[in-house]
Amino acid sequence: MLTRDISKAPLKEHLNSDGATRSFYRPLMDSLNDLGVPELQQRWRQANDSAALDAFTFMLDPRESRTVPTDWLPRLIPANEWDTISRGVAQRLKAINHFLLDLYCGDQQVVPPDVMYSCQYYNPELQDYRPASDVFVHIYGIDLVHMGDGRYVILEDNLRIPSGITYQLKTTQIGLDVLPELANGYDILPYDIRSTYLDMFASLCDNDSPVCVLLTDSKFGSAFFEHRYLSELLGIPLVEGSDLYVGHNGRVWARCLDGDFEIDLVYRRVEDLELFVPGLTEAYLEHKVVLVNAMGTGAGDDKLVFLWVPDMIKAYLGEEAILEQARSYDLRSPENRQYVLQNLDSLVLKTRQGYGGLGVFIMPDLDKGYRSRLSQQLIEQPQVFIAQETLDFSRHLVFDEAGGEFEERHVDLRVFAVQNGRGEVTVFPGGLTRVSEANSRVTNNSSGGSCKPSWVVR
Repeated sequence: MLTRDISKAPLKEHLNSDGATRSFYRPLMDSLNDLGVPELQQRWRQANDSAALDAFTFMLDPRESRTVPTDWLPRLIPANEWDTISRGVAQRLKAINHFLLDLYCGDQQVVPPDVMYSCQYYNPELQDYRPASDVFVHIYGIDLVHMGDGRYVILEDNLRIPSGITYQLKTTQIGLDVLPELANGYDILPYDIRSTYLDMFASLCDNDSPVCVLLTDSKFGSAFFEHRYLSELLGIPLVEGSDLYVGHNGRVWARCLDGDFEIDLVYRRVEDLELFVPGLTEAYLEHKVVLVNAMGTGAGDDKLVFLWVPDMIKAYLGEEAILEQARSYDLRSPENRQYVLQNLDSLVLKTRQGYGGLGVFIMPDLDKGYRSRLSQQLIEQPQVFIAQETLDFSRHLVFDEAGGEFEERHVDLRVFAVQNGRGEVTVFPGGLTRVSEANSRVTNNSSGGSCKPSWVVR
C-alpha cells in the first residue's frame, strides 16, 4: 500500500491520528494503488508536458519563466468543511467592503485612525468617492491553513489584485484530464467562473453588455499566463497600457485597427494606474469607467488592519466571525513588543505591506543571525511589522515523480470569491492549494512553492 511507510505524525490531512487513511481519502488511495508507481510516473510526465504546452508558467523575473510546479494528487475537502469555509469567506468579504465604504464615505471607528493614516495603501484622495454600486472589493483572495481537526485559520486577506484563480482552474483541469481514475468514487462540487465574472462586470455598469478589457503589465509580467487565460476564458480583450487612452470626452478608449472603441470597465491587473494609462485615475473618479478591483481596496490589505476584521464583522454585520484568524500582535503596544521580543524565536514576523511571500519571516525556520537582525529592526521600527503565532498547520501527500516516492509537505489554501453590484457573494469551491518546499512552511510560488488541485467532495 502507498501509505505503508508514511509517518504517523499528526496534521496529515489524508490520515487519521492513528495513521489510518481517512475514510473519504480511501477511494483516492485505492486508485493510486491500482495505477502503481510506474504508471503514475508516466501520467505525471504527461501532465507536466500538458502544462508546458499550454504555457502554464510563472515569470520569476524578466529573464526566467518556468512551468508552474504542480503536484497532481488532489487535495480533498469534505462538503461540510467547505460549507463553513464558504460562509466564513463570504461574511468576511462583506464586512471588509462595509469597512472600506465607511472609511472613504463615512466615519469609520473600528480601526484606530493612526493605523489607517500610516497605511501605505490608504488613498485620502478617495474621500467621499463612492464606487459603482458601493462595492470596493469585487474579487477577493484569502489565505487559510488547516489545523488538522476540521478548523481552518485565516492568515491574511488579498484585496488589491488577488492572483491564482487560473492556477485553481488549470491544475484541476489537467489533473482530471490526465488522471481521471482519481475521481472515481467522488462527487466533485462544480463551479462556473466565467458566468460569475461576467455577471459581476454587468452588475457594475449601466448596461447589460458592457465593453470590458483586462489590463496587463505585459507579457513579461510574473502573472501573464493568468492574464492571458482569463482574457480567453471571459472573452474580453487583453490590453497593455499603450492600448488605452483617455479621450476628449473623458472616457477611456482602446486602440484598434478596425477603429477605436470606448471602454465601460477595466479589469485591472496592475497597481500603478497612471504609470500604465495616464488620466485613468481621473476618468475613474469622474465615473467615466469602472475599475475591478476599485481603487482604495489596499487599505484593507494592510497586515495591521487585519487585526480588526473580526470587529468589522461584529460592527457592520452584527455577527460573530465564522472563521478564526491567526493570533496577531500590534507592535505599537509596548506590552506586545516586550512579549514578541521575548518569544521572537517562536513567532512569525510580517511587514505590513508585504505580499507574495515577501516580508514574511517564520522565525523558527531562520538562523540565529537573521533573527538577531530582524529583532533590531523590530526595536527600531515596530510600526513596520506585525507578529503572528506560528501555526503547526497541516501537511498533504505529494509525489516525487523523479524518485517515485511519496512524502508530505505543508499546504495552505487560497480561496477566491466574487462580490457583484447586488451585494451577492460567490465563493468558488476548492480554492488553490499551495505546497511548500521540503523543510519549509512558505508556500508562495514566487518563493519556491508549488500547487495542487483542490476538490470539494460530497
